[in-house]
Amino acid sequence: MRFAAFTTVAGSAGEATDAVGMLENLRAQAIKAEECGFEAIWLGEHHFGPYGVGDIPNPVLLGADLAARTSKIRIGQMANIAPWWHPIRLAEDIAILDNMSNGRVEVGFGRGIWPYEGPQFHVNADPRKDQENRELFRETIEIVREIWSNEFFSYSGTNYTFPAEDTRFSHPRYPSNPAWQNGDEVVKLRVTPRPFQQPHPPMWMTVSTDRSVSTAAELGLKACYWQPPPRRIRSRMELYAEVRSEREGRPFSVGEDQAVMRSTYVASSMEEARRDAEEGIMSAFIFNDPFRGRQVFTNPDEVLDPELKLDWDFLEPRTLLVGSPENVVERIEELHEVCNLDNLLVEFTHMGMPLGKTLDNLETFAAKVMPRFVGDN
Repeated sequence: MRFAAFTTVAGSAGEATDAVGMLENLRAQAIKAEECGFEAIWLGEHHFGPYGVGDIPNPVLLGADLAARTSKIRIGQMANIAPWWHPIRLAEDIAILDNMSNGRVEVGFGRGIWPYEGPQFHVNADPRKDQENRELFRETIEIVREIWSNEFFSYSGTNYTFPAEDTRFSHPRYPSNPAWQNGDEVVKLRVTPRPFQQPHPPMWMTVSTDRSVSTAAELGLKACYWQPPPRRIRSRMELYAEVRSEREGRPFSVGEDQAVMRSTYVASSMEEARRDAEEGIMSAFIFNDPFRGRQVFTNPDEVLDPELKLDWDFLEPRTLLVGSPENVVERIEELHEVCNLDNLLVEFTHMGMPLGKTLDNLETFAAKVMPRFVGDN
């Protein structure tokens, strides 16, 4: 089984309250993750956070900083919110990072879920405009892949057309090139640099519904789940394998090209884990609750009572990796057995938790949980 670390740089009040402090915390987390043997460190993307922590407005740029301070760990984004980016700039920036890190980049994409974020970047990025948002997401992914896979590219869609109308280029030292010109008219664009990894870095998508699972498979993107319980993940992994097999023309196994992220805290006991981590973990789930919908926490054919409280007792057995090392190992074994899981992202930073406890959480997981899965795949 492969383990990666996920962070939103959440910090405690009174600690790392400015950008410099949060950046130092992030660097410490990445260095510790590499020392502990995690395969990758993944960064989220958020903007305008009213709570003052957790914002990572540019995971690609931060990834460049972390790549310069590490040598082995892979640098990922889970996720770049594709509708918030211009596709050419996104392709360029990630390709630069891939070259700076000598091919250590993993690329994740998402659609965005918070209505107060998306519309600030593009009129069709608002997740409440479901069809428009999905179309913008798909176009952005298609353009990024086209740029990475071809020396010259063109694209025509609802939101973007490249080259732009009436794009022209001429220079006395450079004769017209039929590979990308018709006379002085530019008919294709050349975007540089190309990624270090060929044809491009691994491409992922965050998924939370059957529809998004199908989209990921249709686009040939690897899929990452966060909140569903194991049996729901299993059913969606089966759907993904079915759609991806049809797309690729070869059988995909359940669990192949898929990962699960889990909020994680390892302590000496469940009581200690709850005391240290409940407030921070629950703040993330409660904040996401209105946007994703409670269906993400259900098993197949399960209907939740409308009055059900989204609390620790409900979430812990379904979607958390918390408690003693034995508790956490048991939950991971369940994911491995039910879902054929071999890629796990450990969300080890939680709102309000001091850096010391955050790093201890990472170290304890690496020392007392990861060795139990050596050789599993």
